[in-house]
Order: sequence, then structure tokens, then C-alpha cells
Amino acid sequence: MTTLLFVGDIVGEAGLAYLEERLPRLRAEHQPDFVIANAENMEITRHPGSMGHCGLSPQGVARLFALGVDAITGGNHSWDGPYFQTVYDDPRVIRPLNYSTAAPGQGALVLEKDGLRLGVINVASRTALRWADEPLAAFDAQVAAWGTSVDRVLVDFHGESVSEKLTFAYAVDGRAAAVLGTHTHVQTNDMRVLPQGTAYVSDVGMTGPGEGMQGYAPELFVETMRARLPGSSPFAFASGPVECGAVVVRCEGSRAVAIERIPG
Repeated sequence: MTTLLFVGDIVGEAGLAYLEERLPRLRAEHQPDFVIANAENMEITRHPGSMGHCGLSPQGVARLFALGVDAITGGNHSWDGPYFQTVYDDPRVIRPLNYSTAAPGQGALVLEKDGLRLGVINVASRTALRWADEPLAAFDAQVAAWGTSVDRVLVDFHGESVSEKLTFAYAVDGRAAAVLGTHTHVQTNDMRVLPQGTAYVSDVGMTGPGEGMQGYAPELFVETMRARLPGSSPFAFASGPVECGAVVVRCEGSRAVAIERIPG
């Protein structure tokens, strides 16, 4: 039996601090062989030349790895912030595979522990990342390149569309142990194991402050909707209790046999 623990979109210092407090207990309870976290929303930063307002920092990445996280995935915020040229110096940090090869970073990696080899792939849809390429073709090419060098494959699919994520999951059923949706920050209640052994959920949800809009303060978004002009309110994280978005996938051989949500 192989156990995979996946943490959905970590939002801000509150989400990271919550994980620092809770992840050791989750590791003790579930005994995961690998821990993967989507963490592209850890920082708010505005920086000339970056693609947006969020992103990763070397300090945040180091804090996650110190907790025993094995790999960090991203999405539409993968190239935000002042560190988007350097966070990918660590090969354990990946970004969407189906994006320009000229962009910093790689879209897949292989983790090895106790003789187990887990291939991790990050893909995004155009609903999340405007200039993304077709995700299924990118998956097919990567899995073909790995051949028999990996024992199982986990996919973080970063996108808005449930139908696209689920169609992708059926297309790779039996070739991926898990297809786990991220990006909306909203937990979905459709966990299942597909007929050929692929664990699926449309969105894992976020690990971040729950009183707001997907972990962010609502004022700027409301102001922009009302005026249909750029708002003047600060772009800030929300407040309130942190909600936990995470799932555990259990595999036998290359097939998943169970997926469960971690309450929190």
C-alpha cells in the first residue's frame, strides 16, 4: 500500500502557519509515503515583469520543505512575484507542464523514497492560464518519456472547469494513480476512484483563511465589479479561521483504491 497526501492551494501566511502546526499530526495519523502541496498563493507581491500579484518565495518554499513536503506544484500564479526566476532552481518546485518551454521551471518530476518512484505532473487549463497548451497531449508525452521508470503518477490539474478535469481524468484512467483538481479554492464533494484505478476530485480546496473570497479580502473585487474599473482597495488576504483542503489517496500497485478528504 502506498499513501499520497495532497494539500490544496495554500493561501497566505495563515495557511502556511496552519500547515506548520497541523501537518506533523497528519503525517503521524496517515503515514503518507509522499506529501505534495500546491502553494502558488503563499505570497502577495507586486513586481515589475511578473504575471500577477501572488506567488512563491524562497522562504516559504523552505518552510514547506522543512515540514517534509516532497514537492510543490503551481498554476496560473507560477510566475508571479519577484522570485519567479529563482524558485525553480529547486527541482522539487514545478509549474504547469503544458506551458511555454521558455518560461522558468519544469512541469514534472520524479520522487523516490524507499524504492517507490512517484511521477508528479502539474497541468493547467486555459480557464486558469490563458496561453496554456492542451493538457492531455502534455501528459501523454511526459508519461511516454518516463516509460517504466515510475511506479505511479499523480496529476495536479489546475483549472476552473469540472467537465474538463473529469474528462481528462477518464482519458488517463489507469495511467495516473490520481488526478486532483486545484485552482478554485472551493472543495468539491465528488471524490471517486474511476474504473481503471485513478483517484479523482474536481477540487481539493484551499488551505487558507475562510472569511473572504477564496482566501482573499473581498473589498477590491466588489469595488471592481461595481465600477467595472480598477479598484483602489488593497489586494489582501482574508481573515478568519483557516479551512483545510487536503486529500489522502491510497494505492495498491499503480492503481488507487481509495481517496478520502481530510476534515478540518
